[in-house]
Order: sequence, then C-alpha cells, then structure tokens
Amino acid sequence: MKMRKDSVFFLFCLLFLAAVPVLRASEDPEVIELRRRVAELEKQNQQILQMLQELKARLPEKQAAAASPVPRPSEPARPGESQAPAKPPAPSALAVVATPPAAKAADDTVRWAELTSSPSHLKFYGFLRVDNVVDDSRMNNPQSVMWVLPEDRAAGSADLANFTLYPRLTRFGINFSGPMVAALGNAKLSGQLEIDFQNGGSESRPTPRIRHGWLKLTKGNFAFLGGQTWDIFGPLFPTPNTDTLMWNVGNVGDRRPQLQATYSPQAGKGQFLLAGSVGLSSAVDAMDLDANGYRDGEESARPNVEARFGYAHPIRSGGPKVSVGFSGFRGWQSTTRLIAGRRQFYSQGLAADFEIPFHDRIALRGEGWWGRNMSDFRGGIGQNINTATGVAIRSRGGWAEFHFKAHRLWTLAPGYTLDDPVDQDVASGGRIRNGSLYFANRLSLGGGFLIGADYLHWITSYKNLPQGTDNRVNIFFQYSF
Repeated sequence: MKMRKDSVFFLFCLLFLAAVPVLRASEDPEVIELRRRVAELEKQNQQILQMLQELKARLPEKQAAAASPVPRPSEPARPGESQAPAKPPAPSALAVVATPPAAKAADDTVRWAELTSSPSHLKFYGFLRVDNVVDDSRMNNPQSVMWVLPEDRAAGSADLANFTLYPRLTRFGINFSGPMVAALGNAKLSGQLEIDFQNGGSESRPTPRIRHGWLKLTKGNFAFLGGQTWDIFGPLFPTPNTDTLMWNVGNVGDRRPQLQATYSPQAGKGQFLLAGSVGLSSAVDAMDLDANGYRDGEESARPNVEARFGYAHPIRSGGPKVSVGFSGFRGWQSTTRLIAGRRQFYSQGLAADFEIPFHDRIALRGEGWWGRNMSDFRGGIGQNINTATGVAIRSRGGWAEFHFKAHRLWTLAPGYTLDDPVDQDVASGGRIRNGSLYFANRLSLGGGFLIGADYLHWITSYKNLPQGTDNRVNIFFQYSF
C-alpha cells in the first residue's frame, strides 16, 4: 500500500512539471508584461533599501557632530520651561517597513509598528533629575515654594535655614500621533500624557502627578483640544524655580481640565493666534469658602472662560520670532452659606505677554497682568476673598527676564518677578507684596545632560507682620531622553 501511494505522488509531480511550459506558453501577453514590471519594481525596491541602510549608518555621525541645543519647554509646553533638548526625529514608517528581515533579526529594538496594527505612533520623552536646594530662611514649603514666611526675631522664627534634596521633578511623557478621522473631514488626531512626582507623599513613596493628559483634533488652521493642559491666560513663565514656576510671585497661569479651540492662520511670514477655552473653576486653588466639601467654582455650575489673541513674526527668515499676546479670563464661584453677606463671587484677569529677540543670543521675555480673586490662576499671592469683608482681593504684577546665550553651552537668565495685592483688600496678617530678583544659569553639556544653578533673592511683605527675606540656591542635574 505504501509503495502504491509513493508511485502515484511521483507520477503527479512529473505531470505537473510537464504542464508548466505549456501553461507559460499559453499566458496572455499582458500577464507577461505585468510580470516584467513586477521584476523591475523588485529591483528598484532593493536599491531603495540599500540607500536607506547607508543613510541610517551615517545618521549617528551627523548626530554626534551637531551641537547640543539649550533645553526648551516641552510640551505643548509653554516657552521657558526646562525640558529635554531637541532630539532627532524617529525613523519614519517607511524605514521601519523597509528594514530587511536579516536586519530585524539582528535588532532587538521593539517598534510601535510591531505592537499595534492601527495607524498610530507613540513617542516617549522625559528626563531624570535631582535637585539640591539651600534656603537661609523658611519658605512656605521647602520644595513647592511660593513665599517667604514672616521672620519674627522675638518669636525665634528669623533666619531659620533649610536644606532639601529630591528627585520629584523627574518627568515621563508620551506623545501620541493618531490616524485621520474620516468622519470629521480627515482631521488629525493626536494626544499627550505627561507625569512627574512633585505633588506630596514621602520621599520614598512619591505619588505621580498628571501634568498633561489631553487629546486634540487638528484640521488646517483649526484645532480642538479636550483634557488637562496649560491655561490660555498668561502662557509664558520664567526660567528658575521649576517646582512652582514663580507662581504667586509674579507669574500667572497653570494647568487645568478644559475644552480649548484655536485658530492660527498664516499672514505672510507671520502668524496670528486666536484661542478660547472653557475650564474647571477652582481646579488649582480648590476654593471652598464655606467649607462644605464642594469647590466653590463647581458649585457655581459654570465653567471659567479664557481667551487670547497673539501674533508672532520672525526677525528674519529662519530666525527667532518676535511675539506679543493679550489674554483674559472670567470665573464664577458660589457658596451654600453666606460669606460676609454674600453667596456669589467672581474672578477676572487681564494679561499681556511678549518675547523680543534682539539677536540669536539675546532676548527679552515677560508678562504683565491685573485682576481680582486670582488664586485659581496663581495671582494675588494665593489669596482670593477677604472673608471678613467679602471683598475680592485685587492684585497686579508680572515678570521680565533677559536671556543671554553667553556660550554655546551656557545660558544666563537674570530677571525679576512681582505680585502686589492692594493693601486695603487684604486682612491683617495677609501677604501684601511678594518679589524676587534672580539669576538662572543653564549649562548644557551635550548628550542630554544639563546642569542648572539658580540664585533667588526673595522678599515677602505682610500686613502687620515682619517681612520674610530668603536667599535661595538651587543646583540640579538633569538627563533628558
């Protein structure tokens, strides 16, 4: 039986081989032409693969020869925030698909295209960082600093020094690049998730803090964003004090959950920006005047509203941009019980921001603002309503700094910040002035390694209490990836 089956199989193979020439001879001329074109395309594909491999081999040499840039803000980040230096783009989808099987076998790197079948891409970024801080007087918090505590020599609270060391500003983020959404006119889908650890907990038990978590649809000059990201109001921030960005000492604007729409048309070489948002009130200050467990902004049953108009234009083709912007916000708060005879409160603010490069190495940046009940936007030195009088505390302030790129590795940023509430609005013992003169240094040594050294001379004045004066030195080491 076994011999018979083998004989039948052998006979079948002979018949198939004999039929092949006949089948080929009977092929249609169009099929023969198509086969020829396929052979040519295969040959061209092999040539493209060889070119890609040569370019990939040269890429590390070009990266090593390039100067390491000074870190710039991430993120959709606001300009001025310390973050990872610019990195070369990741290999394109073509490069991933075109990698020969032999090369893939030798490369242990796991690619996003190999983890999902959807047309999506992830890009990881972040940095590892450790801060060393010395204060010669007590701040409101050793790490999340916003003002100096009163120095009463009679009470023994003057000139109390402090040292702290922490890695809480270590950051990790993911940028998401999604597909086109056909039902929305092929709008582009994207998103971001970013965390750090600067939000409490013991040093060996840090709790991740969501800095950003949003998705965005973009089509042409229009974009719609939903999630947590930066306020539109007061979009810039100074260089030093990355923990709290000089909030409540002149810089305003934070991150909050919001729905945001932007329109950014080109105008010759310049570009306009019109942005608006509705966001969560009391998201930052958690204002609860009647202590009933509900945030007053949420009790108002209304979101806050923000808007900004801006314009940017390069000083020359391919050069840095001059930019100016005007922004404002309005918010509402409600309480269940009466506070100084009132249940309804509101907050508001107006701001102007600017960036003026005088040269590739010298620029002036800053903001100026005015408002009332601004604690939710980091104004008024963290004060909102005088509960004895029911008055919304008014305040004004701002900051300005120069950027000097003294060397390709070293950038110096001297500046001054100020938050100045109206004295008569503040209750006795409240904060009436908060200012800081600073010198921020950034030394970028290449390879993503950065050393920062900041000095701040900080003074906080109080109503009917001694002022606080602090000399603060912050030295940090950071590796960005």
